[in-house]
Amino acid sequence: MFDFNKCHPIELDDLIHIGNKFDGGYVLSKKQIEKTEILLSFGVNLDWSFERSFYKEKKTKIYSYDYSTKAHLDKNIFGRIFRFLRSSMIIFYYLILLKPSRAENHLWRLFFRSTFYKFFNDKQGRYFIPKFIGNYDDDIYTCFDTIFKELGEINNLSVFIKMDIEGSEYDSLPQLFRYLDKVNGLVVEFHDLEKCENQFINLLDELKKQFYIAHVHGCNYSHLIKFTNIPNVLEITFINKKMVEGNIIQSKKNYPIKGLDFPNKPFKKDYVLNFAVRETLN
Repeated sequence: MFDFNKCHPIELDDLIHIGNKFDGGYVLSKKQIEKTEILLSFGVNLDWSFERSFYKEKKTKIYSYDYSTKAHLDKNIFGRIFRFLRSSMIIFYYLILLKPSRAENHLWRLFFRSTFYKFFNDKQGRYFIPKFIGNYDDDIYTCFDTIFKELGEINNLSVFIKMDIEGSEYDSLPQLFRYLDKVNGLVVEFHDLEKCENQFINLLDELKKQFYIAHVHGCNYSHLIKFTNIPNVLEITFINKKMVEGNIIQSKKNYPIKGLDFPNKPFKKDYVLNFAVRETLN
């Protein structure tokens, strides 16, 4: 298994949690929020709390991508009314049967549909694009080449990226490398580390040429990799080296950080991440 100290974050004193506590929220530097002019978000599904919280901190343009969300939406007003009535009946049905978890699931979907169009509003610069991020273009996928071409002239360090795309990060991220001067940071949920160890290490090494690791959190809905204390899914926040001044010291904090990190599964204990090496990096 790879040397986990490769994931050791640097010491930063301005970290903030953005989005839901538990699953859907991530940690980044306040400096990154202040610098961001464009938020690129990949992986929405039924939760855009990160995007909403980010927008409250900084009124920036947001482009969110997820083809899977398309199945939950209906732009036709009659379709929306039908979905509302159907969901209401389903919720009532499961409550009668005393199956609160099933009712809660449909209640969340109902809430999602009722608030989605209020947040994603093209006129206010909050765009939703029903496509997955990949390494090519078709009716379902788009890629970083196309996205940055469509964005046109943008300032260096003006883009922040959130990515939770269930394993597709290994195919899509390499195309981002030619645009890293535009990116002040990114938070990526890396999946299936046990199976994708080599791909993960290659991406990590490439990103660390231009970025420091600002924060790391283990996803407790995943299992620990066999014979290790390393979660099979890691959330890692990167900060562009040009965003950090002074001596760069590896963090002395214990992870998870109380008040900043929250377990993805709220009723399961969070994973503890240990880093053996602490050193000055410059």
